[in-house]
Amino acid sequence: MRRPNRRQMYAEQTRADLVAAARKLFVDIGFADASVEAITGAAQVSKGTFYHHFPDKKAMFAELYTELIQKVGVLADTTSEAIRATPDQPAMAAVANLTHAFLRRTIDDPLHRELMAQAPSVLGAQYRHINDTVAQPPIERLLTALAERGELQPDVPVATVARLLLAALCEGNQIIAAAADREDALNRTFHAITLLMSGLAADGVSGRG
Repeated sequence: MRRPNRRQMYAEQTRADLVAAARKLFVDIGFADASVEAITGAAQVSKGTFYHHFPDKKAMFAELYTELIQKVGVLADTTSEAIRATPDQPAMAAVANLTHAFLRRTIDDPLHRELMAQAPSVLGAQYRHINDTVAQPPIERLLTALAERGELQPDVPVATVARLLLAALCEGNQIIAAAADREDALNRTFHAITLLMSGLAADGVSGRG
C-alpha cells in the first residue's frame, strides 16, 4: 500500500483545519454568521483553498451533520447487538439508555446541540434525506431486534415508527437546546419519549425495561 505523498498529506491537513475551524464557528456564532472568510481566516488558508475542498459552507455543514448522525447510528447498532447478545436482560432498558444518552449529548456536547438545532433551517430538504438514509435504518434495526425478542406489539410498523422516533429525538434536542433549564428539559423530554415507547411495548413489558 502506497503511503500518501507530502502534497496529499498537506491537502488532508488543510481540509482538517478547515473543518475544525468551521466546527468551532458553527457552535460559537452559528452557520449564518460563519462566513467563508471567517472560516478561512481561522484556518489560516485562502478562500481558493476552501473552494478546492468544498463547493460552499453548506456542503461543509452537511458533512459535519452527516458525521454526527452516523455516530447516532453506531449507538443504535451497538444497542441492537447488545440486545441480541444478552437475551436475559430487558431490551427496553437498553433502548431507554440509548434515548437518554442521545438527549444528554444536547447538554454535554455543544457541537451536537448546535448542529442538531441548526440543521433543519440550514439544510432544508437535505436534512430529511440525511436522516432518512443515515439515521433511520439503524433505528429500524433496533426496533427489529426488539420485535425478535417479543418486546414490541405484534402490529408495530417498524419503518413508520423509526421515522417518528427519530423525529421525536430531533425535536427533543430542539426543546432542550432552547430551554433556560436544560437539565429540567432533558428530564421532561426523556419522560415524554419513554411514555411514547411504552405504547409500543408488548403487554407485560415496561417502556423503561
